[in-house]
Amino acid sequence: MIMLGRYRIDAKIGEGAMADVYRGHDESIGRAVALKVLKEELARDAELSARFMREARAAGALNHPNIATIYDVGSVDGVAYIAMELVEGQPLDVALQAQGRLPYERVLSLGLQLASALAYAHDAGIVHRDLKPSNILLTSDGRTAKLLDFGVARIERDGADQDLARTQFGQLMGTPRYMSPEQALGNPVDHRSDLFSLGVVLYELTTGKVAFPGTTLATLAIKIAQEQVEPIERSAADCPRGMTFIIDKLLAKKPEHRFASAQVLNEAIAREIAAHGDQAPARRGLPLRVKLLLMTACVTALVLAGSVLSVLARQEATLQRIAIVSGASISDFVTRSSGVMFAENAGLAPEEQDWTTLQAYVASASKDPEIRSMVIADTAGVIRAASETALVGQPLAPALGEAAIAAPRPDQALRVTQAPDRGDGAGLRFVRPVQYAGKRFGSVDIVIKRAALDHAVADTRDMLILLSLVVIGVVATIGYLSGAMVARPLARLTKALDEAADCGFALRISHRRRDEFAVAFDAFNGAAAAIEPRLSSGTMPVEPDVVMTRVAPAQRDAA
Repeated sequence: MIMLGRYRIDAKIGEGAMADVYRGHDESIGRAVALKVLKEELARDAELSARFMREARAAGALNHPNIATIYDVGSVDGVAYIAMELVEGQPLDVALQAQGRLPYERVLSLGLQLASALAYAHDAGIVHRDLKPSNILLTSDGRTAKLLDFGVARIERDGADQDLARTQFGQLMGTPRYMSPEQALGNPVDHRSDLFSLGVVLYELTTGKVAFPGTTLATLAIKIAQEQVEPIERSAADCPRGMTFIIDKLLAKKPEHRFASAQVLNEAIAREIAAHGDQAPARRGLPLRVKLLLMTACVTALVLAGSVLSVLARQEATLQRIAIVSGASISDFVTRSSGVMFAENAGLAPEEQDWTTLQAYVASASKDPEIRSMVIADTAGVIRAASETALVGQPLAPALGEAAIAAPRPDQALRVTQAPDRGDGAGLRFVRPVQYAGKRFGSVDIVIKRAALDHAVADTRDMLILLSLVVIGVVATIGYLSGAMVARPLARLTKALDEAADCGFALRISHRRRDEFAVAFDAFNGAAAAIEPRLSSGTMPVEPDVVMTRVAPAQRDAA
């Protein structure tokens, strides 16, 4: 068992330019750690060894979820070491080799985490100076990035380590392929150097290609300082324009043309992520999508209501005509049949008249379920046969009530009216005179039930209402979705305009649209591209009485 102070060394898990990395175990508290041990040839340099430990102690003050925590810094028998958080996962360069370029959504997520970590470190006065994929660990779930190796970082507080800044090692510290132009040229660096290195990392993650190909330090230095990277669109056509803008701005050759700070970068990436989530800003009143939903639903409901009422009225009239034709046929058949029986009794004295056959016929005909009542009366208004036998022999009007229909006038062969509901449903009343051989003998009064007609109308009404509700729902959904299709791009454009004044137009709207909003978005991007450098250089002409300011949404609504 190999011990380094209180730490047990279990296995070697990595190697860098300055240090070897081991999996270890803190015997005093029983915690697994990663031990970074300064290489033996470098440890002989007392000044370098002291700086390694001094800067590691400074980095040990950092406590951020996307920075690997440093637990301890020390030296045992001249061997300098750093005990830090053991992150279970794999370096970003290994993941990149295995997967190729990453989806832009994942690159944005990782970029947001790394920008947050750098913002925290820079606020603490620490610049990483060696940001590269191998110094970024992905946790086992692949979602969280941990920034490592602040051991070569430089404290950027006033007066700190100014003598070391003059050494060649201090100036060129960092991996050549990911160095900033100022690092490559040996010029002083600040926090914006880390932003350039992060831009190189994001470019590589997005395109799957290195930003600056080359094999020698001189070649890389020239490319980094003078040449532009290959356009992202050639290797990643799906990369949003806003994301392309962010990476291009990070890769600006001059530090002043990059983002002013990692915090500003963090906000820019957060805006880009929010834009792809179509997060609409708060607004007064009803949202546009709701207004379109209500408008289309109300208009559709009014149109359908008029159509349904018209259809129901026409259907009821048609069904009633069919019922009248059917009822008229029944009354005509009964009238013809009863005319013979009336003729047989016409020449007999009242006491000799026999209406039994007529009553039997009415009783048989009344068994039809569609017939509610049937009454046959003579010309004197006396009921001779009826579906209710108790009415036989009684006067017609008193027997059926004041609402009863008297015998039709001579000029009316058939009279049809609505029969009131007497507890067994409404009906159609058919009154027809009984004639035989041109002589009138009485009248037939038949009430046909209209329950079937009413049921047919009710079924049609219910089906039309259900169909109307479905149509209203579909139209309302279409109206809502149509409103959403308009509201979301409007919200994106409004949000971009609101934030443009705050960030000096250092943002772009990413989109893949091919409609009128694409023209508006492209116009905004073009205007931002033209205004941003002029604002950065201070050459933007401003009228004496005009000041660029950001109007809050609430103030804009009030106006």
